[in-house]
Amino acid sequence: MRRLHTFRYPGLLFALTLLTGCSEAGRTIEFDAAEAPSGEHRLIALIIEPWFPQGPHEVVLALESPPGGARQELLRTELAYDGVPFTRRNIGLRWTSARTAVVCLSATDRPDKGVRISVPEKGPAVMTLKEGC
Repeated sequence: MRRLHTFRYPGLLFALTLLTGCSEAGRTIEFDAAEAPSGEHRLIALIIEPWFPQGPHEVVLALESPPGGARQELLRTELAYDGVPFTRRNIGLRWTSARTAVVCLSATDRPDKGVRISVPEKGPAVMTLKEGC
């Protein structure tokens, strides 16, 4: 009689299934975008939803130069989530000049974070993070 082969490590099989089925791409949402006044750059706020309900969400700020081109990730940070969908009061993008943008990240019960982004004529963008907006 022929014996069927059984997998010796069922926990490993479960972990591999979980890892392959749980990619970040399926949880990422483009929340908002703002094009620079010059039209040379596009600042994008992405939200990565947590694996568990009511967990902290991640916010990714990315810069496309030129718009529609390659994205440069500038910042990845957590933003508390109280169950109410994020609005532009929680994540605000604004260009203050052709090469400078500011972002306000405001969670319901945490201190605000301010981000200043400067885009030089050559080289990568420079980002400064501070408390408050």
